Amino acid sequence: MSAIARPRFAAPLYLAWEVTLQCNARCLHCYSASGPGVRHPHELSTAQAHRVIDELADAGLLILAFSGGEPLLRPDIYELMRHAADRELVVNVASNGAVVNDRTASRLVESGVRSVTVSLDGSDAATHDHFRQFPGLFDRTLRAIDALVGHGIRVVVSFTPTLLNHAQGRAVVCLAYERGASAVNMSEYVPAGRGSTDLALPAELVRETVLDWIAMRREYEGRMQIIWHDCRVALLVPPEEHDRYSGCGAGKLTARLMADGTLTPCVFISEGAGNLLEQSFAEIWENAPVLRTIRDRNLLLSGNCGGCEHKQTCGGCRATSVAFTGQLMGGDPSCWVVPFAPAGGEA
Repeated sequence: MSAIARPRFAAPLYLAWEVTLQCNARCLHCYSASGPGVRHPHELSTAQAHRVIDELADAGLLILAFSGGEPLLRPDIYELMRHAADRELVVNVASNGAVVNDRTASRLVESGVRSVTVSLDGSDAATHDHFRQFPGLFDRTLRAIDALVGHGIRVVVSFTPTLLNHAQGRAVVCLAYERGASAVNMSEYVPAGRGSTDLALPAELVRETVLDWIAMRREYEGRMQIIWHDCRVALLVPPEEHDRYSGCGAGKLTARLMADGTLTPCVFISEGAGNLLEQSFAEIWENAPVLRTIRDRNLLLSGNCGGCEHKQTCGGCRATSVAFTGQLMGGDPSCWVVPFAPAGGEA
């Protein structure tokens, strides 16, 4: 198919695949049901996983991120990553670092992994280990970063600001730089899975946090990349940078594949668009009602997103809307531009 004839939503740019729910941690803010001893009863087999990789590659996916759970606990993970790399997908792994050492890092290189995202939820052991419910994980994570950097793998440190740890953001960035990370990503906290609404930052604090990260991007320019996820960023950066941002990318630029093959618009939205064991990826991605709905911002009619002049460039966080209002196309309580009013037709 020529570039001109290619459907607008032929494939996402980035897909996070929960290859397993097995995990050695039990994070307070985890969007899935993963944890020690947990395994999905319908987790895809190796053969099924290979077929899924082929479908994603054929559809034109760019980046495939293996996540979980802890993806490195899946026995066939290196085989799957190698297959994805052989299909010319950009392969990323999201790990807590607990099982990463020199041997693991070497195998990741051999498997064609381009980058590893390692989570740090605080700049000290007390904060990080509490979040992860895993004593000693902080030190393991730092050793994992060292091993990955030592093998030439691009390391992205991921930090999720909540009411418990947002003040440590700058210290996490500094720590990541000192360990040789290539980038630090601020991933917006969205209440989902085990993550409760009690951990969510109020709207104005979200704004202050994003502004701080924008400032850090300038401070670390040329030394380390600073990234953030927030649908309103285009409203804060200089006008010449507006075109880099398209607001909420759920169901358009990003998607999630669950352990049983169910596709959802993003990692924080649990509503399934279809299952790859029952339908082709192309059919689901192009035709699923939930995806068609989330892509049409003209359907944002209620709450603070409904009448907002920026809804076409921002769209509000659809997952946050689901978490607080139960509506996929409702208002967004994390918005600082137009105040959120729960009584204004949200529930």
